[in-house]
Amino acid sequence: MAFDNVGSILQTGSFSSSMKLLLIAASSSRPKYRSLWLGLLRPFTKDGEVLLRYRCYDRCLQCFVRIADLNSDLLSVLELGVRDTYNLDLSFEPDLVIDGGGNIGLFTLRAAAATAAKSKEPVRFVVCEPLPINIEQIQRHLAMNQVEAEVMAGCLGGTRRSMPFYCREAIHSSFDPAKPYTSVIDIPVYTLMDAIGSYPAKRILMKLDIEGMEIEALETFVPLERRPVYIVGELHSYAVNISTLERIFRDHGWTLEICSVTHDHATFRACSPAARPLLASMRNLK
Repeated sequence: MAFDNVGSILQTGSFSSSMKLLLIAASSSRPKYRSLWLGLLRPFTKDGEVLLRYRCYDRCLQCFVRIADLNSDLLSVLELGVRDTYNLDLSFEPDLVIDGGGNIGLFTLRAAAATAAKSKEPVRFVVCEPLPINIEQIQRHLAMNQVEAEVMAGCLGGTRRSMPFYCREAIHSSFDPAKPYTSVIDIPVYTLMDAIGSYPAKRILMKLDIEGMEIEALETFVPLERRPVYIVGELHSYAVNISTLERIFRDHGWTLEICSVTHDHATFRACSPAARPLLASMRNLK
């Protein structure tokens, strides 16, 4: 991972955590010298993990980077600790946050910090994650940051069922059997309405990073939802799926913005007609 993030890393937290994060980034971006960087990290490593503290809105948050999953955890920290990869738009003030594809829980921590600074009412958090080693980290991160959330062990999709999930390094596990994998597990698939449950939500924020299941999850959810809903997410197989994603939202009056496209992968955000007037960053989009 390139050193383009040095300036942002140095402003993220304490001097100690910034230095640790720089060494972690160097271990990933300069593999030739990985043993040197990990050696410098050794005094800060306990049980195979490095503790980081970082500022997010008005809160000080904590998380662990696992040496065994260093590249995956580093990417999560850079996206959700150093940067705001998903535009939360604090004007929305959700009372329900669904983190689809929770990884190690850093989106939920960021959303909790954001809503604590703005929301006047209690906010419920639901995290969906299929990988057991990530679920363990989510629960630890929630506890150490005093954030309460329901953790659903599974993935989001269009229908309830069980599917094989191909395990690799934490952030690269997926439903795709074509790439090398270390093991296979069967996981339950839940719908977005399952994640909402019976909670009487008035404004819903969703993050969807669900490894190619986003199209089927949205196809069954968007036509029936009338509440203010703000979705930030990732679209896999962009060239194949972009027209379908556009149709799903367009046919039901939702607003869609494609934020970035890298190779065959895109980040996007969308909002329901009821949510658009509440989102300062989207109300003027055409």
